[in-house]
Amino acid sequence: MQRLPEESQDMARSAARLRFPAGAETAFRSYYSRHSLVIVRIAILLTVVLYGLFAVLDLHAAPISRQSLWFIRFALVIPSLLGVLIFSFHPIFLRMVQPMMTLVVGISAAGILAMIGLESPGELGFHAYYAGLMLVIMAAHTVYRLRFVYATGSSILVLAGYDAIAIAHQNLLVSGDGFRVFLSNNFFFGSSLILGMAASYFLEVHVRSVYGSRIRLAGEREKSERLLRNILPREIAATLKEREGVIADHFDEASILFADVSDFTSLSANRNPREIVGLLDEIFSHFDDLAGRYGLEKIKTIGDCYMVAAGVPRWRHDHAHVLARLGLEMLAYVKRRGFGDVPRISLRVGIHSGPVVAGVIGRKKFIYDLWGDTVNVASRMEHHGSSGRVQITTSSYERIKDDFLCEPRGTVWVKGKGEMPVWHVLSEKTSHSAEGTAPSSLHGACP
Repeated sequence: MQRLPEESQDMARSAARLRFPAGAETAFRSYYSRHSLVIVRIAILLTVVLYGLFAVLDLHAAPISRQSLWFIRFALVIPSLLGVLIFSFHPIFLRMVQPMMTLVVGISAAGILAMIGLESPGELGFHAYYAGLMLVIMAAHTVYRLRFVYATGSSILVLAGYDAIAIAHQNLLVSGDGFRVFLSNNFFFGSSLILGMAASYFLEVHVRSVYGSRIRLAGEREKSERLLRNILPREIAATLKEREGVIADHFDEASILFADVSDFTSLSANRNPREIVGLLDEIFSHFDDLAGRYGLEKIKTIGDCYMVAAGVPRWRHDHAHVLARLGLEMLAYVKRRGFGDVPRISLRVGIHSGPVVAGVIGRKKFIYDLWGDTVNVASRMEHHGSSGRVQITTSSYERIKDDFLCEPRGTVWVKGKGEMPVWHVLSEKTSHSAEGTAPSSLHGACP
């Protein structure tokens, strides 16, 4: 038999106890009030209608006292109920639903008790109108949407009010027949109360269980969406939730950066897998923080290689600048950071700017990826780069040359492109705060 998760068991126990933890209980009460408001208004209106319709019964059950009874119905009880109904449209009512509906119970019961008190012993209503109190108890535990504690408390007060009238006005304890009527009526009242308590208890348990399920579902949805946002850009994640199929866009201008740990094969030769993964996790986690600070899109890691893009999926005019700044920060980080007994770590960083195609393909294990000549050339810039240097192509150099100190390295042969002139980015000329980026503090950071 499959066991429920611990969290689900805790929520089920809390629902059965009619009490969530403090913060969740406050949220539940607000939720319960909001979702009960329409039903509460209909219930009050229904009570008003029934109170008016029962005036017809007064003609036969209380012919002597009917004028007094109609005064109670139409001048006191119904206007009071209509006042509560009108108040229900005020925003503050949502914070007072339970006490206000308890007041409705009190008004309804007090009206019936007052009518019994005004009737003559010879009138039918003197002995029969107590049944109206059962309707009040039923409403308190159902359509009035009172929580169990409020419904039970108000119903006990109704029963106590009846006993007071039965003893003080109807004198049911004076004779043996009256005592038997008193016991019989209390038996029916008690039975109604017990059934009502069962109804309101299980109703509240159900509502609390549904609410707990909604909370758990919302939590799971948030976890899923957070995981999706960690895998895909927010715009792409939103599109993917709306439709399936290929998601692809063309960008006329973007910049791609590849960063690779130099001599990683020899570095990892004498270390266990846990140490190697831990080292890469520490380095790449810091790169993730940098990418997040600059508003860049991390694309993926491929072994010991880190790929990040600027200008996709959100266009930005400084895409080459921000990646040059990021590359310098990456070099500065591994240069100043110690990694235990690991020898000095160095990076090769390559950047190229140009058009790319970006999107998501497939049906499983989604990944936001980039394609095109720009990606291939950026990868070659890293592969043919020098350790501890940010190497860029002419395309990137033309975009950043006015703001960064660069030196020509010469040419490198790139598969499919032939000889290409390349530059090394040395430092930023001035400390800029580009749009959407953090200020750079790397002026002169690289030799």
